[in-house]
Amino acid sequence: MPRADVRAGFSHSDDYRMSAADYAEHLVEMFMGWTEHPEVVAGHWPATLEAAFGLPPTYAYPLARADAEALVNYFIDVYAPARSTRNLLRNFAGFIVDGPEYLTVFEGATGRELQTVRYKPGRVDDGLMWGDYALPRIEPGNRVDRFLAGVAYLDGRHPSAIFARGYYTRTTLAAYDWDGRRLHERWFVDSDWVPMTNPFNDNPHNRNGLDPVYGSITTQGSHSVSVADVDADGRQEIVYGSATIDDDGGLLYSSFGVLPPGSGNPGAVERLGHGDALHVTDIDPARPGLEIFMVHEAGRFAPLGYAERDAATGEVVFGGYTGVDTGRGMVGDVRPDVPGLEVWPALPPNAADLGIGMFSADGDLLSPTTPGTNMSIRWAADMTTQIVVGTATTVNQTPTINDWNRGVLLTAEGTLANNGTKGNPSLVADIFGDWREEALFRTADSSAVRIYLSTEVTGRKMYTLMHDPQYRADIARQQTVYNQPAYTGFYLASDVDWSRVPRPPV
Repeated sequence: MPRADVRAGFSHSDDYRMSAADYAEHLVEMFMGWTEHPEVVAGHWPATLEAAFGLPPTYAYPLARADAEALVNYFIDVYAPARSTRNLLRNFAGFIVDGPEYLTVFEGATGRELQTVRYKPGRVDDGLMWGDYALPRIEPGNRVDRFLAGVAYLDGRHPSAIFARGYYTRTTLAAYDWDGRRLHERWFVDSDWVPMTNPFNDNPHNRNGLDPVYGSITTQGSHSVSVADVDADGRQEIVYGSATIDDDGGLLYSSFGVLPPGSGNPGAVERLGHGDALHVTDIDPARPGLEIFMVHEAGRFAPLGYAERDAATGEVVFGGYTGVDTGRGMVGDVRPDVPGLEVWPALPPNAADLGIGMFSADGDLLSPTTPGTNMSIRWAADMTTQIVVGTATTVNQTPTINDWNRGVLLTAEGTLANNGTKGNPSLVADIFGDWREEALFRTADSSAVRIYLSTEVTGRKMYTLMHDPQYRADIARQQTVYNQPAYTGFYLASDVDWSRVPRPPV
């Protein structure tokens, strides 16, 4: 622990997990300090909590403890439940909303601590500034504790560590290099705070942060962060959902669209926005460069429910409005008779009316039905893509590997997928070589991990996928939030043009 924190009274035995009583006391202290909050002092937020809650003025400020306790009881028992029946703040427990946060480098061979620095940026508060109290669903510790991490070859040769905090409101990313002894911050990206008029009743989503350069990246992040050399300069960029950060930390673009007729605000220019699935590779070999396929969850306020974009510019190649939270989507070569990779979103109930199904790389509707969207795997001898199917929600489903044309290729008896509806294996990666991927599942009792590999004999010979910088970085991102398939930085499918497969940078 840093000496400054030891001198400040912190210790390794501190336990910051809150009980329900701890949380109520936390709110009392927050309310007692209301008049000293910088946003209140600046006049950005209501001067009194009564004004914030829509109550007549009652108490003198700064609040005495008894008055703060009375307002806390009102907030927990009356105001919050009136906003949403899911706001059961009397049961709020087990969360951490304060205390120091660190980033530590450990020696891989021994676990010895090599260096510890403070996590940047710090949480600041329990989510009040981050909008965790503003929407009808009050969720302390939610947006403030949205973390992502990955690795990127920002200079084209050496790996940098990427750490991110926030993707709904304030959005931040930091890049670090390790020289063998010390961490060096390469760059720091910060949208700054999203302004609110009332932190207890506002909608801070889809609103710019205060930073003049990075303010537009708010609400653009995904539940993972992809890395790819989108501008073909030999250095990788950070594809942060609907926005992309250049290798030098500059903003390459933030993608917007126009809300269509029938949406929540027809004609308005709005962010493509947050989504749960993000795929980056050369989807269409007939187009120069890489493409991005992403789904979006803002429903009637998302210009597109799914979209394929040019990875270098962020411009939409094709997509469609859905009006609902389009929660998943997938990319793969499941139709070897069609050039390029196929893309498909999870289908809403009215998919047929919207003309949604499986699309070709350039946007032609190929089928009204689609493969699954849990996870893909390169399993077959002909370089087509297969789908891992298996959820663990109401029913524990035995995972299978399915081929769109041939049916079930593997039933992984005695194993389960992870993450409920996401249905992911523990890992899909080319860990043994020969360009095909292995599937790692946990056993049903979680006592072991089983590794499955394809036994189909292939006549196609290529280097290990882990030799490709983008694929390697994509595997490194599998530790973060919603697992996504890993992709190469070049077109890889059953009709691969071998003359366009790059030599690995060994």
